[in-house]
Amino acid sequence: MDHKVVTIKDIAEMCEVSPATVSNVLNGKTKKVSQDVADRIHEAVMTTGYVPNYFAKSLRASLTKTIGIIAEDLIEFSVPPIIEGVMNCCEERDYSVLIENMRLFGRWQGASIYNEELFRSALHPVLTKMDASHVDGILYIGGYEHVVHNLKSSNHLPIVMAYSMADDENITSYRLDDFFGGYESFQYLLSKGHKKIGLIAGESNNNHTINRVRGVQKAMYEAGILFDPELVEYQHWTRQGGFDGMKVLINKQVTAVFCLSDMIAAGAYAYLNSVGLKPGQDVAVMGYDNQDIARFIDPQITTMALPLEEIGYQSASRLLELIEQPEKIFKTGDVLLKGKIIERNSVYTING
Repeated sequence: MDHKVVTIKDIAEMCEVSPATVSNVLNGKTKKVSQDVADRIHEAVMTTGYVPNYFAKSLRASLTKTIGIIAEDLIEFSVPPIIEGVMNCCEERDYSVLIENMRLFGRWQGASIYNEELFRSALHPVLTKMDASHVDGILYIGGYEHVVHNLKSSNHLPIVMAYSMADDENITSYRLDDFFGGYESFQYLLSKGHKKIGLIAGESNNNHTINRVRGVQKAMYEAGILFDPELVEYQHWTRQGGFDGMKVLINKQVTAVFCLSDMIAAGAYAYLNSVGLKPGQDVAVMGYDNQDIARFIDPQITTMALPLEEIGYQSASRLLELIEQPEKIFKTGDVLLKGKIIERNSVYTING
């Protein structure tokens, strides 16, 4: 094995002991370790050429106290509140923030996320710039949930993700619990007496769509309602998508429509108004995201608020832990945060 990539965790796995035991032996703390175990550890170190990372031990004394944020696009509604949460955490811990905006949606309307070559052409320069900027770690913020490939720092900086996920299982991501969101939203509509409920979703291959619809299906199953694909309209995450979806569903005698974004809900409102129907009275409409439009439209939209600031705060907190405790083994994986229903005036109750 190449000594540059061997870690304490690797030695621990080879010797079938904990990383803490390896660390104790290498630091001469062998009172609670058998001679056989100590010998195995020293032999593994010799065999692999492992070199203790003394630089990591002294890292806290040489930190720049600055983290780098790579944002896929600052114009996406979800990104600013996530950054606000990051800033809150960093200010509490006396860290500065350097922001790089990839502008994926501003430049290519998000097409680069589906084009790996185009995506790399945007990602590589900002990673290089971060490595040259002497930041202590990188926080990557997605424009929406998708898998990011080859997210690596040539300086081996710690990386944490928010609102997206990496193909590297060692990178922790903080994301929405969209399954819970879909489940809770649909249960809310059921609690108001609605049984024939339509869905207007985003693209069918979008992770937010997939997970929210899965949550809806669970709520329907528990309520003894069969899932009817004819009541699901897959559109774009736009006002026009909501307009077109509502135009189809209105002919299927639905009493309520669950829109998987507030922008879609605004489009559903527009169609209902165009045919003389009143949202919230003739057809109940529920949104998702709690964007500003949910408060400024009439009637105000009942919706699922997203924990965006909390995603930013928690992801930043984990990144600072990785920076300040490089010798510690942290659990990796996905951390899913739940949203909260904001009840307004767009869902009426069916009595009886």
